Amino acid sequence: MDGSNIPQSPIRIREGFRGQVQHVLPRPLLDRVAGHPLLQSLLPTDIGWYPTAQYHYRERSEGAPEHILIYCVAGAGWAQLRGELLAVRPGEALLIPAHTPHCYGASNYDPWSIHWVHFQGSAGEYFAHLVTPSSYKLSVEARCGTTVEALFRKCYALFPGGFILSRLIYCAQVLHHLLGELFFNNPAFSPAMRTSRFHSIESTLAFLRQNLHRSLSLGEMAGHAGLSESHFSRIFKEQTGHSPLDYFILLKMQHASTLLSVTSLSVKEVAMAVVFAVPYYFSRLFKKTFGVSPRTYRNTPKG
Repeated sequence: MDGSNIPQSPIRIREGFRGQVQHVLPRPLLDRVAGHPLLQSLLPTDIGWYPTAQYHYRERSEGAPEHILIYCVAGAGWAQLRGELLAVRPGEALLIPAHTPHCYGASNYDPWSIHWVHFQGSAGEYFAHLVTPSSYKLSVEARCGTTVEALFRKCYALFPGGFILSRLIYCAQVLHHLLGELFFNNPAFSPAMRTSRFHSIESTLAFLRQNLHRSLSLGEMAGHAGLSESHFSRIFKEQTGHSPLDYFILLKMQHASTLLSVTSLSVKEVAMAVVFAVPYYFSRLFKKTFGVSPRTYRNTPKG
């Protein structure tokens, strides 16, 4: 690995930082539990917290057997993956896929404070492939970052009493939540970043929710987002899995289901509330969405 561009320090430390937390699960234990139904998809193998990790440095010329997530909350650091040098700053996470040659370390002048975890499993593979060589880093929105830090701390609190199977299973579920927050509830990241410049649609989603009583055109939606119709449609589908108009209809059907459940409005009145002048057309779309007619939905016990 070419280290000519790496910020070099005469001192290199792998671990042992004041105030650190580090849990390395015994490999024989991991071998025994890897086939457990609740651990096959996501299994944490190592987890820790390195505050102000001066001179921190790790190099793995063959990569690690697990995926590695590093979340920087203060200071700064760097990483080199496949020859590309990346700066890592507060509010940024770095995900290094398994078997990817790499080295990383703290800034010489402002050493990072990082939460980190190694993990494996089929779900872990999926999360790892949400990043690419062009975007191993992801930005973390502040609210999301607060949640992610709390989830890391919840994991740390599990192991001082020993590596009990029930605690490992719970840690895996918390880690699943943590990764879900980073990749699917983080306005600063979208899988669309893999293929195009990221443009958040959160304000558009709020705009749609606020206008369920209207009939919006694609042009109005794109205009609100400040994009052309074609560009807006493409990134909207990348981030939601639906076209803008189909998504708007789904929102209307969801609102209609609430009205059917909590009000005495007739089906015709519910249809009018979500701007469907023809009750038959409304009923057909509702049944396509929920699998039953509006009347059947209203009369079906829930909860």
